[in-house]
Amino acid sequence: MTTQRRFITYKAESFVNGRTVGFLCVTLLLIFIPGRASPLDETRIALSSPGLAAWPIHVAFKKDFFRREGLEVQVIVMRTDVGVAALVAGDIQYVTGIGVAMRAAVKGAPLKVIAVLNDKADLWIMGRKDIPRVEQLRGKIVGVGGMQGTQFLMVRDVLKYFGIENDAKILSTGDVRNGFLSLQQGAVDAAALTPPYNVVAKKMGFTLLARTSDIVGLWPTTGLVSSTMNLEKNPEQARRVIRAVLKTLQFAKTNKSEMVGFITQQYRLANDVAADVYDVLMETFNPTLKLSDQAILREIKRIEEQTRSKIVLGVSDLVDFSIVNQAANDLTR
Repeated sequence: MTTQRRFITYKAESFVNGRTVGFLCVTLLLIFIPGRASPLDETRIALSSPGLAAWPIHVAFKKDFFRREGLEVQVIVMRTDVGVAALVAGDIQYVTGIGVAMRAAVKGAPLKVIAVLNDKADLWIMGRKDIPRVEQLRGKIVGVGGMQGTQFLMVRDVLKYFGIENDAKILSTGDVRNGFLSLQQGAVDAAALTPPYNVVAKKMGFTLLARTSDIVGLWPTTGLVSSTMNLEKNPEQARRVIRAVLKTLQFAKTNKSEMVGFITQQYRLANDVAADVYDVLMETFNPTLKLSDQAILREIKRIEEQTRSKIVLGVSDLVDFSIVNQAANDLTR
């Protein structure tokens, strides 16, 4: 089956006190759409990056786990805030960026996190070859995918940990791929990268300055977020999406050679580099797709501190892992 590529423009929206405030934001979206019509349930999932942060979605798409669940999935790459606006509008069914979506939800966007793909911060801050320590980023530029989003906040906390949050400039590179290119070209002195770009940068001799997971601890960044409207209208679709993801995780754990081959082909990497990327992915993925209430409350507290506002919503207002439980039970029958 062939695929087509389309470019679409969306209008992004911000959410204030439960109401949407629109502003124009022209963004190119890359959509993978089957070349022929299908009776399967069409489902759109928006990823914030072409990297492997949401690798279970990429693998489920490429290995037909979605199709086996009766889903014709379109994988879309778009900026997370634009994805949130499209999600609320009903133009897509899921986004993978948890941080931005949760911050929108606490401001009134009708969204819920239904799965958490990773429960550790997966960013590596990679520096120029002549910068061996984070402290030497004083007066330097650090590239981050997006601005004021989850990656920005992680990097800011890392710089704060080393006491240089006011001495280094954080610059948006758009996404991690552009951050990697900017680091190669010398446009930034360091860049926050996710797989596979972090592993490739290390292989090229760039310095690993910090792994955010070692400093900020538990910080869910990638998962599945849907609108309450979609969950109420089509709960079975969400259940099948989660089932496909659970099957993908099991496949990835027990088929390293195939996963390495997938990473090699998808990103045109040497086999040994792809093997290292696989190991990194296995370190950060969340096998249960769930978080404890305590972990969610910590995330709410973090959002309160970041936004300097009091959040009155509780855990059940922001997350719903009942679909994960149902899908997991399906697979044990």
